[in-house]
Amino acid sequence: MINKIVFATGGTGGHIYPAIAVADEMKKINENIEIKFIGAKGRIEEKIVPQNGYELETIDISGFKRSLSYKNILTGIKTIKALGLSKQILKDFNPDVVFGTGGFVSGPVLKSARRLKIPIVVQEGNFYPGVTVKLLSPVADKVILNFKGSKKFLKRQDNIEVISYPVRENLKRYDKSEALRYFGLDSNKKTLFVFGGSQGAKSINSAIVKCFKNFVSAGVQIIWQTGESDFESISNEVSNQAGVKVLEYIDAIDYAYSGADLVLCRAGISTIMELASFGSAVIFVPYPEASENHQEKNARAIVEKNAAEIILDKDLNEKLESTVLNLINSSIKLDEMRANIKQFADVKAASKIAGLLIELVNSLKN
Repeated sequence: MINKIVFATGGTGGHIYPAIAVADEMKKINENIEIKFIGAKGRIEEKIVPQNGYELETIDISGFKRSLSYKNILTGIKTIKALGLSKQILKDFNPDVVFGTGGFVSGPVLKSARRLKIPIVVQEGNFYPGVTVKLLSPVADKVILNFKGSKKFLKRQDNIEVISYPVRENLKRYDKSEALRYFGLDSNKKTLFVFGGSQGAKSINSAIVKCFKNFVSAGVQIIWQTGESDFESISNEVSNQAGVKVLEYIDAIDYAYSGADLVLCRAGISTIMELASFGSAVIFVPYPEASENHQEKNARAIVEKNAAEIILDKDLNEKLESTVLNLINSSIKLDEMRANIKQFADVKAASKIAGLLIELVNSLKN
């Protein structure tokens, strides 16, 4: 049994949400379990983790620049301090296991746990493992991969388990007509849901601005999450166009997933796996500046299974309109994509990871 557990996670929702999903599962198994999150100071985990009811301690840490930069000297100093603080937090809390979901904050926490002989488990959601996962995988007790194909990027193989990325439990599937009523849209029309994450995506927004009128003329209505920076300009551009619902941010994103015939979005792993759980037809536009181009690698892992389409950012203006209209009017292709993307989802993923953690700790105690 696990009585205390630490989750080392942060930086992006893609790192934080699977940790929260597993933490929720651990609480179901043992209502008296003590759970602590360790994240990076000044990052979004300071908002997300407490919102979900968990204690968070932060360390001052940032990632190394991939090019030569004087900032790497400062990052090196921060890392040394973060190792010391992580070690002290772990010694005081004395967890049975530490679970890290990649990202730079996981590094010092998991390294400190290893030195204290506390079992460590690393989870990687992206198809191409990040630097932290690559560095820690040789010494981790278990490495959990979302994609089977990711194995080829890691040297050690005997500690690898393939378990789907856990999706947050509070997402609900609604009837399409109910979902579209939520947005004040017509349940009898084809619907495109466009979003670029919580901050929006300027290139996607710009491309949609150029062709939204043609979509409406073709009988396609749009749910459009613009993000904060583009909301005002796009609202003025659309100016109450019938069949286009422009929103800065959608809290109840499950309504948008449920109402959409086709989704156009970036390829962050949390987005991909939520869409997989809904069985959504999707066109991915990977963010070209993502570290190690991991979003394109994520998207291509889905596309090669005929489970999605991809348009590169640089090709948006040329290909977006024709790709959307050809897909959204092909029921056969949409149904094929919906069926195929579901293979990447597993509603029991969080439960399986929780079970693996318990089994590991029990085996090491015996």
